[in-house]
Amino acid sequence: MKAKIEKIDAANPDKDILEQAGRLINKGEVVVCPTDTGYAFSANALDTRAIAKVFHLKGRSYSNPIHVAVSSIDEAGKYADIDATARFLAEHYLPGALTLVLPKKEAVPSMLVAGLDTIGIRIPNNPVILRLVEMTGHPLTTTSANVSGKPATYSVEEVEAQLGENIRDVALILDQGPLKVRELSTIVDLSVSPPQLIRQGRVSWLEVREVIKRFQTSG
Repeated sequence: MKAKIEKIDAANPDKDILEQAGRLINKGEVVVCPTDTGYAFSANALDTRAIAKVFHLKGRSYSNPIHVAVSSIDEAGKYADIDATARFLAEHYLPGALTLVLPKKEAVPSMLVAGLDTIGIRIPNNPVILRLVEMTGHPLTTTSANVSGKPATYSVEEVEAQLGENIRDVALILDQGPLKVRELSTIVDLSVSPPQLIRQGRVSWLEVREVIKRFQTSG
């Protein structure tokens, strides 16, 4: 059984299609959604049953935390402790390909973050997932729509090829077409001092360090 696919224009996402996706997410389903760094499994990041579906689809270990997408740094404050450095980086880079690891708040399910006391926060530079976050009123999982250990997916065809029969467990796929940029987000841990690079991606870590240094000096 194939998953339902809806074509979507990133520049002007169809409201009816987004509402359909939002209803499914609010029912605990998983939707494959485009982001600025690939296709992602998007589910309600506060719903443990939905989170479990994402782990199952990826074949991902529960010891590996899942990051989330929010619509703004103020919204992120509901789920993580946002300090001045995080706000400064958000002003510079977000929306964009930067994930900030921050101390989590109690609202975040332990399953999502592998029992850690931190959470990775993203504000993707893609109107489709940002609108979905706003419409559902929840942070959404933003982990790549791939099988763990395999490459990130940048087209619906790649998602289908990797998931095989498990595609039937995806409620809806939002197809923006092949994504031109094939780079992951840079992950920076702001829960430690000094901040540490977890993964180098599109945003330069050297530049991020300089921005942090400039902020701390000016402060």
